[in-house]
Amino acid sequence: MPTNTIRFVTATALIVGLATAAHAQSQQQPPSNPGGFTRPVVQEPPPSKTGGSLTTPGTTITPTWELSGGYQTLHVPDNTYPFGLNVDGAKNFKTMSIVAELGWLYDNDDTVDTTLNAINFGGGPRWTSRSNAKVWPFVQVIAGGVYQHARFDALDASDSATNFMVQPGGGAVFVVGDGLGIVGQVDYRRLFTSEDANGDSGQNQFRLFVGLRMILD
Repeated sequence: MPTNTIRFVTATALIVGLATAAHAQSQQQPPSNPGGFTRPVVQEPPPSKTGGSLTTPGTTITPTWELSGGYQTLHVPDNTYPFGLNVDGAKNFKTMSIVAELGWLYDNDDTVDTTLNAINFGGGPRWTSRSNAKVWPFVQVIAGGVYQHARFDALDASDSATNFMVQPGGGAVFVVGDGLGIVGQVDYRRLFTSEDANGDSGQNQFRLFVGLRMILD
């Protein structure tokens, strides 16, 4: 065999052998990691219901419905209804809502043996500033009526009347859980009365409401 051929075969065999050995070694060793640091595994957070995560997980900032219920008290000229209940429901259209409410107030004056009951009802618009924060301020205007009934036990008599009212007010919702918030609000109520029957065209009243609000998808 010619010398050049022998040299070519020998060089080829040497190159093939070195390549095979290098390939086998690369299969046995892990990839190079300069510095020896372990790359952390980053897990993406699950998507929120609204495209952003709230401080309280699971509560949407674009709810379809909201339902509220709780305690109310009302101050009228020269008197205060110390106890009452109020419920409301709202259909939301982003930040704007259409809300309807129904409430009841009670007072018992033992000094003159008089029992007072009042039922308020109405509806109107509500604007709420919802965000990823826990506090959502809102303002609303309710128009409707108030039914008042007075029972005079000493005289065995009673009287009642229904009057139109306009009630602007506002407050805030404190988000405390998944779809749940604590709501507090203060309202000014203008009660329109007959000047001929009551000697005045209306009353300035002030209401305080504290309760729970369900925030529904």
